[in-house]
Amino acid sequence: MFEELNNKPSEDIILKEVAPSAAKLNKGTSIIPDLNFTTTAKSNSSLNWADDYILSNAEADKIADPAWLIENLIIRGHLILLPAEPNGGKTTIMFHLAGVMAQQGNQVFYVNVDISGVDVKPLVKQAKTDNFTLMLPDMMLGKSIDNVIEELRQMAGTGERFDTTVFIFDTLKKMLNVINKCSAKEFFQLFRKLSALGMTVIFLAHTNKYKDKDGKPIYEGTGDMRADVDELIFFIPLKHDDGSMTVSTHPDKTRGSFKPISFNIDPNRNVSLLDEPVDTVEANKIDLELKGDYPAIDAITQSIKSGSTTQKDIISYCSVNHSIGERMVKKILPKYSKKSKGSFANLNISNSSFWVKASGEKNGYVFSLIG
Repeated sequence: MFEELNNKPSEDIILKEVAPSAAKLNKGTSIIPDLNFTTTAKSNSSLNWADDYILSNAEADKIADPAWLIENLIIRGHLILLPAEPNGGKTTIMFHLAGVMAQQGNQVFYVNVDISGVDVKPLVKQAKTDNFTLMLPDMMLGKSIDNVIEELRQMAGTGERFDTTVFIFDTLKKMLNVINKCSAKEFFQLFRKLSALGMTVIFLAHTNKYKDKDGKPIYEGTGDMRADVDELIFFIPLKHDDGSMTVSTHPDKTRGSFKPISFNIDPNRNVSLLDEPVDTVEANKIDLELKGDYPAIDAITQSIKSGSTTQKDIISYCSVNHSIGERMVKKILPKYSKKSKGSFANLNISNSSFWVKASGEKNGYVFSLIG
């Protein structure tokens, strides 16, 4: 072992051998390979098939630039999924918007497979007036939605451009089994191809009967379906006692910058776009809460009308005449005082009244009705 140690090169020898290399490095010699070189790749004939998937400049120029058809809702050439609860205003709104898009110079086809015979007549007249095509495959002898899908499949195979063509399908659930992922995949492959050719495709769909913890709707289809569309935007309605409805959008998945918008549907089913969006999710929460509080609100209102206006007298009146306890009265009185009126003023809860709280005798409070 000592012999091996004695045979090791000395430090002087190591330095003599390493020094020339170190000197070269000090003079700027790099140990990193020089990457500034050019080479010509040899063509591999087995990859020639890739050329079949290259878009020419001329073909690219034919593609329309992304543009709003309906601002904050529909982008030209996109696949759009618009779910809403049953009777939530989606058909009424989209029928109106079909006319708007037709007036822009688009060919609009509204395919309805979710309509009963009694509702058809006014829709046929509206479609003719607004210059778009209403298609009712289930009401035509020997025809079905399958025939429509086959015609679209033939269109997709032509390679033609459809930049001014809009198809609206009402509703998606009637067109395929939304739980069957396999059929949904094939279905959306067809419409993705049509979208690539410029067609705008809009699917109306249903939400789950349950809502999430924040009171927002849940789409009843599969997660794959959500991934297959460009936009998924919920329609969330707020229904009023006079038969009118406020419907607001809630963008859930988008490829673009979308802001919520709101529509009003009057009792005669006329649609108008509101200047400012309404938070219908929050309004529905308030509406539900208000309806739950209504028995106590009504009892307190009757108490004030009868002349029992102090908190003590109101508690006594509600207990004797409506079997409503002191704890509930003390909760409801401050909750619906004047400062709360603005939150509930437009909820159209019939026969409800609110009150003003003012200082009374002996550091107490008295209440008077508003209006």
